[in-house]
Amino acid sequence: AVTLNWVSPITVDEPKNTGREVSRLLSSSAESWTTTNTVVQPDLQFYPALGFPEAEVKAPQLLAVAIKGAFESYYKGKQSPIETAAAAAPADAGAAADAPPTAVPQALGIIERSPATARLVVVGSAEFLNDVVFDLSRNLSGDRYLNSLQFAQNMVDWSVEDLELLGIRSRGTASHVLLPLTPQAQSVAELGNYGVALIALLVLAWTWQRRRRRQQPMVLLPPAAARKRTDVAAELAS
Repeated sequence: AVTLNWVSPITVDEPKNTGREVSRLLSSSAESWTTTNTVVQPDLQFYPALGFPEAEVKAPQLLAVAIKGAFESYYKGKQSPIETAAAAAPADAGAAADAPPTAVPQALGIIERSPATARLVVVGSAEFLNDVVFDLSRNLSGDRYLNSLQFAQNMVDWSVEDLELLGIRSRGTASHVLLPLTPQAQSVAELGNYGVALIALLVLAWTWQRRRRRQQPMVLLPPAAARKRTDVAAELAS
């Protein structure tokens, strides 16, 4: 669940959004209601249940919406505000002469219409991202306020997703896939793998046996000869 503090319901103008993709992101519960009272301090003395008077009509309200499509600029067919500010002359000519020269921004024209892949997220309140609200929510509801941060991160990730960049493929890179095998070919390949492993084991066993046969056993001296050889070695050492 996401907590939106002091949120206002959103009304989607269906005729104006014709041709755009509208997705409803967040809605309140069926027990919610709207009020025009701006007092946010709960009065538990008169309203011990919730702290606020309950309305008779309760219904879910749309609180966040995402829109994807082309949007027309507010300045379409109008003069650019940058050009208007640059054309405005100062009232005091003497003060204007003494003032240091300022760089006049170059008018780049007006973007009258956004691309068809433009994305817009509208939330009924911006206070749910306030630091003071985070501190209060952390003390009252524990880690529940983290859902609001996760929601904000998801909005940013979705809004900046560029479909054209996602469609770029590296040049010269191709996927080399194997042709599908029939069940018979799969069986032959499996038996071939087992056969190669078995042949390798047999070759190793034959090589080991051959080397073992070529090795000549060491001739051991009888005990008397061994003692004599030891005495001779001792005399030579002395």
